[in-house]
Amino acid sequence: MATSSPTLASAAVRGVQWTTAASVANALMQIGYTAVMARLLDPAAFGLVAMAGLVLRFGSYFAEMGLGHALVQRAEITKRDIRAAFTASLGLGVGVAALAWLLAPLSVYFLENEAVVPLVRLQALGFVLVGLSMTSVSVLRREMRFDSIAKVEVAAYIFGYLGVGVSMAWAIHAGYLPIAGVWSLIAASLAQQFFVMVASYALVRHSVRFIFSWVAYAPLLGYGGRMSVISFLEFINGNLDTLLIGRLLGSTLLGIYNRAYMLLYLPMYFLTNSLARVAFPTFSKIQTNLPRVRALYLTSSTLVATLVLPLCAGVAVAAPELVQVLLGPRWSASVPILRVLCLSIPLSMTTLFAGVVADARANLRQKVILNVEFMLLLTTLFWLLKPYGLVGIAAAIGTGEVVRTFLYMRVTHHDLGIRYTRLLAMYLPGLLNAAVVGASILGVSFLIRSVIIPPLFTLALQMLTGAVALGAMVLRWPSAELRGPLQQLLGRLRSLSALPPGGQALLLRYEVYLEQNRPIFPSFEPLAPTSAP
Repeated sequence: MATSSPTLASAAVRGVQWTTAASVANALMQIGYTAVMARLLDPAAFGLVAMAGLVLRFGSYFAEMGLGHALVQRAEITKRDIRAAFTASLGLGVGVAALAWLLAPLSVYFLENEAVVPLVRLQALGFVLVGLSMTSVSVLRREMRFDSIAKVEVAAYIFGYLGVGVSMAWAIHAGYLPIAGVWSLIAASLAQQFFVMVASYALVRHSVRFIFSWVAYAPLLGYGGRMSVISFLEFINGNLDTLLIGRLLGSTLLGIYNRAYMLLYLPMYFLTNSLARVAFPTFSKIQTNLPRVRALYLTSSTLVATLVLPLCAGVAVAAPELVQVLLGPRWSASVPILRVLCLSIPLSMTTLFAGVVADARANLRQKVILNVEFMLLLTTLFWLLKPYGLVGIAAAIGTGEVVRTFLYMRVTHHDLGIRYTRLLAMYLPGLLNAAVVGASILGVSFLIRSVIIPPLFTLALQMLTGAVALGAMVLRWPSAELRGPLQQLLGRLRSLSALPPGGQALLLRYEVYLEQNRPIFPSFEPLAPTSAP
């Protein structure tokens, strides 16, 4: 396997560029979509959709069975593999959709809300749409055609959420459609999935002939079945909060919690998932080259921590203005929730690559053990902290994420042979940046909150302060992992013919500075542990 091929490296870089661009575009559109829909719909509508989503995500792991991951992870695939994946994914999608339709009334026993039943039944059509698109999307990922994937995702979001969803919500709000506003959220999701199905197949055009030989399914289902178990456990761990809040505190408080969670989680997820999505096929191609896997893992995780931790620190300080501007004054109760979540969500983002490495190297047994341990811990924390309401639930998630971070360190330590000190060192640049960004925004907020000015202006000043502080830290004291990308960017900028001589000289001085000054946190070599795993 040509794991050191520059073609793979360049494909990965292009993939990160495209997925990052798409993620930024989707994150910005998500913020705008949330701001508009929060003013057109009541909090209860978001709570109902969150409940329906909880039920449907339960079935999604059985509908996919890890087949998409199996297509990407395998060293070689055949046309028979593609036919088997398409047949299985479509059959599972239709079967799970039918079960969801029939068993939807049972969700009332868990969520204690009959309004969820029709929502579950209609949104279950998404299983069929995903089953039709899974094979083509997985082939695009395997071939690292992330430019095509990015274009499809952005176009699908515009069509589904901004087109169908917002238009329908406005028509309902204005009285042109005599139905509940919650249906606009369901319609947006289905429209987005339909667009992805049509566009992805138009790009791949794989065979749609069914195949019914067990020999064709065995290689895919062996890996995919274990991935499905892991995904199911992760689903339980990731939705205990939704289940508990919906059952004990009601749909209104669940809607408040859900909007606070999504307000922070979705932009962070879009930014980090762009790297993780490229990393999985990349790690899969180099899975037997341990030194390269170590280096890529350390670099990716450090980069994420360097950027995500200060962003969340800024959100924690600016939470009142952020909620008032994006969601409106009705959602002020989500401010303390958002602040508590600023601890848990960045940690969950930084452990993404540990999970990706385990998937790519088929180290699935350890992931199963980790998720069982985390589920038991989270259940205990929820039980102890539930008397404190929404803040208690958020605190339980934050505490659990801290522990899960160390659990993933254990898995990575034994699989890749990286010392715990080196794994902890990944967070140092991000923590330093977070302290500077948080303190800068706090100082500005202290000055301007005493003056009566529009919240939008206050938020703009906070964002500008945070951007300047983070930019200064990254440029003045870049981590070892950031120096390479910065030097590549400098080389491209200096090659621009339109750049004036003064700009050329400034870039040259900064390039000399990078070469002559050592980083505060150097990139240590990942040494093997003293004892064999």
